[in-house]
Amino acid sequence: MLDYINYYYGIYPPTINEVLNGYSFYVDSEKYYFIIYNRELDELDELVKLNKFMIENGSLVHEIISNRFNEMICNFNNNNYILMRVYVNENKIVSIDDICYFINNHFLNENYKKILRTNWALLWENKVDYLEYQMGHLIKKYPFLYNTIDYYLGLSENAITYYKNLSYFNNNIIPIGILHKRIKLNSTLFDLYNPLNLIIDFKVRDFAEYIKDCLINDGDYKSVIDKIFKNYFFDKLNLSLFLSRLLFPSYFFDNFDNIIRDDLNENIIIKITKKSSKIEDLIKDLIKSCNLPSISWLTDIR
Repeated sequence: MLDYINYYYGIYPPTINEVLNGYSFYVDSEKYYFIIYNRELDELDELVKLNKFMIENGSLVHEIISNRFNEMICNFNNNNYILMRVYVNENKIVSIDDICYFINNHFLNENYKKILRTNWALLWENKVDYLEYQMGHLIKKYPFLYNTIDYYLGLSENAITYYKNLSYFNNNIIPIGILHKRIKLNSTLFDLYNPLNLIIDFKVRDFAEYIKDCLINDGDYKSVIDKIFKNYFFDKLNLSLFLSRLLFPSYFFDNFDNIIRDDLNENIIIKITKKSSKIEDLIKDLIKSCNLPSISWLTDIR
């Protein structure tokens, strides 16, 4: 690996350490990661363009480094890798303040199409279709997972319907920004500033995903919500987007993927199902306190 880095990048680290999905090393006190590129290849140009723009405007985002052939990706042992220089305290756990700072201090310079994720309904419908396709193969190998699917399919359908019913879309421009595929309770600054974690989406995305993970993993979600609402004004449209994102069980789909790839024991679903009432209660409280469109099975019966 040392010879590979020497040849392709013209840099000479004294040692290289193996890390998850790749390697890390120091050169002249600067930290580098040579890690697997885990995005679609057709997203690379936009990710690099966004990365350069962010760095030119003072961001601490990890810098994507091209090799001596002016290529951003290197193939090593049949995997695509990307080299990044890291500027942040990578091990610090993010707080809601870090997330707010990132959202407030990063702006878009142009339109991006390949890394745009604002069509939530289509993306969620594809996930539902995939889950329904897999159901018949799960009953013997993953009986507990199979028995919980209907509930999460129901939540997903509710989220999709809620999103589609936002009539405000016709007359309003919804602010978008630089967001993340996932930001969780145990995410670090490495995750927050990792260019491979970046997407373009509605600004409520990171808040909703972070809060859902707080709910699942016993974080102080109430203080997080209080801080968000004290620092941001959400009109009714953005509140409704926020609620539809909370309603969609992305945490279930994430764990489902890991389970069927045999990366995770299906018992993790037990922990998730035990938190369902907390998530339902939060959604009911938001509907009531913010005067949002109701969801009958949540607000009329419970």
